[in-house]
Amino acid sequence: MSFKKDFYFCYECKNHVENLEDLLFVEADASRSFCSEKCIETYFTPVTNFYESIEKKLRKKYAVETEDCLEFLSDVTIMEKSMTAPDEIWCHENSINEKVYTFINKVSIKEERPFYVIILCTVYDTYPGYVLLSTVTESKFLMEEFRIGSEVDLSEHFSDDQDIEGIDISSDEVESIEQKKSEILANHIKLHSPADIPVESYELYDEYVEATMDTPDEIFKNKDKSGDTIYTYIKAFDKDGVSFFYFVLCMRIDSASEDIQELIIPILNFPTVDGELYKSYHQGEQVSGALKN
Repeated sequence: MSFKKDFYFCYECKNHVENLEDLLFVEADASRSFCSEKCIETYFTPVTNFYESIEKKLRKKYAVETEDCLEFLSDVTIMEKSMTAPDEIWCHENSINEKVYTFINKVSIKEERPFYVIILCTVYDTYPGYVLLSTVTESKFLMEEFRIGSEVDLSEHFSDDQDIEGIDISSDEVESIEQKKSEILANHIKLHSPADIPVESYELYDEYVEATMDTPDEIFKNKDKSGDTIYTYIKAFDKDGVSFFYFVLCMRIDSASEDIQELIIPILNFPTVDGELYKSYHQGEQVSGALKN
């Protein structure tokens, strides 16, 4: 053991974390990091309780303690859209440079009165990293209480997203990616059940790749037999009344671009309604936040 190396410690439990890549982050441009999902939740629970108490007081102030629209808090599609395509984003920075963001989205549903979805959060890769408070209201007065700090230019905020097309990748990396695709696909076909969504129909579900990588329900990482780290993004969806899970398997590579040092490259993406196949991929070390893709 030597002092001549970098040391990392969980912000909550203070346990030593050996490698930088094993740290979990929920906000950009901040050194606050954690060793596990449990520590993230433990750290932020008092913060979320505090914000919930403020919301409760404000609802009483505007006489909107209960609203029918609150049922939409459980609507995954509405909440996801509010996080990935909000109408407004506000950023409040306190005196010690801690930032809290507010995502606001006005939603109009046929035969329903318009309402506002409000998400108070940290931001990781331009999207909510950890949600400190989420609520729904028809009250414009309550909504305006969340317009705190400075309004963010949406086009500038989301311009941080990178498209890997046009980014230089060495020929060796291209060969490595293609070989890895073949290995993973061959193994996947062995696991695939004839009763599951046919492999030849996978391309009909390509529209779910972006949402799965931008706002995954879960991310896992595993070492394969070759020693490469494979990242598995998982998200639940509903299509024509049928619920299914969508998976995007990726690997991390070094980029030849001066602008981006590392890339997460999709290797295999597919939908499934097979519980056994889900279990086969739902394993490994859980990762927090969306990795750069």
